[in-house]
Amino acid sequence: MTARITRKQLKGDEFVSTIDTFIHWMTINWRPVVAALGAVVVVTMIWWAVSLWTGGRDDRASYLLQQAVASYDEAVGKGGDADTKPAEAKLQEVVDRYGRTDQADMARLYLARIELSRGEVDAARDALVRLSQKRSDDLIGRLATFDLIGLRIASGQGAEVAGELEAMIQGRKQGLPRDAALYQLGMLYLKEHKPDQAREMLNKLAQEFPESPYNQPAQQRLKELG
Repeated sequence: MTARITRKQLKGDEFVSTIDTFIHWMTINWRPVVAALGAVVVVTMIWWAVSLWTGGRDDRASYLLQQAVASYDEAVGKGGDADTKPAEAKLQEVVDRYGRTDQADMARLYLARIELSRGEVDAARDALVRLSQKRSDDLIGRLATFDLIGLRIASGQGAEVAGELEAMIQGRKQGLPRDAALYQLGMLYLKEHKPDQAREMLNKLAQEFPESPYNQPAQQRLKELG
């Protein structure tokens, strides 16, 4: 009488056969398999090392930038002909050591502001234009655009700038967030001795953007206007 082969026995035989096939294949191909596994390990270790180095580099760049900005703020806070050279040296070190990082671009922004304070308008404008174009979608680019608009107002381009700021406020043009555009337009109207228009812009800023960094200076200007 022929013994019946159960499904369980059949699956067991298939499993054993598969294991035998795998062992046979590994016996023949163990060298490339080991090499491939080694390559994976090497790539993983390289990725880990690069990630660790990059993270540490960002931390060092941020720390150095923080020192530079603190030095700059201290000098500017003294007013008058405060010495910004120590801050400038630290900012330039950030650029030289970490040239392609966000921290380096922020340092470039501060260096442009120092150039403006010294009357080096052309150099500052060139740096601000590059930052504004390169980083049009982030904070650094918007800060550069803000400084450029102030520079253009100071150079007598008020009428042209006013139209652009109105377009930014209405959302028809990119460049500055609405609160920053309102503040700049209010300051432009003040410069042009148009107190009613200035008050309107600054009031909008104060009412619609209570958390804006421009809210406090806007409130101060409104008090001065009465």
